[in-house]
Amino acid sequence: MKHLSNNKRELLKTTYSLPEKTYQFVKEKILSRKYKPGQNITDSRIANELKVSRTPVREALRRLEHEGLLINSAGRGWTVFSLSLEDIHEIFEIKIELEGLIAKKAASCKDQKKKTVLKKSLKRMREASNENDYAAWYEADYEFNQTIFSMCPNIRATDHATKLNEQWFRVREGLVYLEGRMKRATDEHETIVESILSGDGDEAKRRMQHHIKELHNELTKILVYMVLPFASDGV
Repeated sequence: MKHLSNNKRELLKTTYSLPEKTYQFVKEKILSRKYKPGQNITDSRIANELKVSRTPVREALRRLEHEGLLINSAGRGWTVFSLSLEDIHEIFEIKIELEGLIAKKAASCKDQKKKTVLKKSLKRMREASNENDYAAWYEADYEFNQTIFSMCPNIRATDHATKLNEQWFRVREGLVYLEGRMKRATDEHETIVESILSGDGDEAKRRMQHHIKELHNELTKILVYMVLPFASDGV
């Protein structure tokens, strides 16, 4: 999703419906932390910013509430959702099971083009890791995950996993800066790819679950020791 420095212009050029454009605008602001956790936002402010009526804004805000990115409280209006450590634990408890299933299903995919994309994204991750190029690594990691999701025939599983990931992605930035994290994650991804390409669904599930558990452990350490002591209201 493009950063919306030219947000309004870019979105208004698309063929999206007005509620969809508004939804994409607000969602990008949340995921990029332009709207901070715990920040109050109003439909009138967004309507003025986008030069639209409040009706599509309210529709977009209700949709984002359903996805877990906003909270609507009586007397306070809309607030950007703040993650607690318990929220992270709950998200990852589900991720471990759900993305394990997705990896298992992906191993049955026969689409050679998708398999090629998966291998290329892993190669790009490895190159970025070797060069300590964090931006390139994140880009390749995104393609890697999206490709695995596209290889899974269970659309409900991938849709739910995508929404779940959007709830915690804004706090993952510091992870890649941990010493050796890019290399460890790339090594873990390589074992997942090996299992998927060999068609071993059970092993792909096991390795994906191991990867997510490692991710959870490292994220928890960052939050407990480096972030949450300075963010009493969550992140």
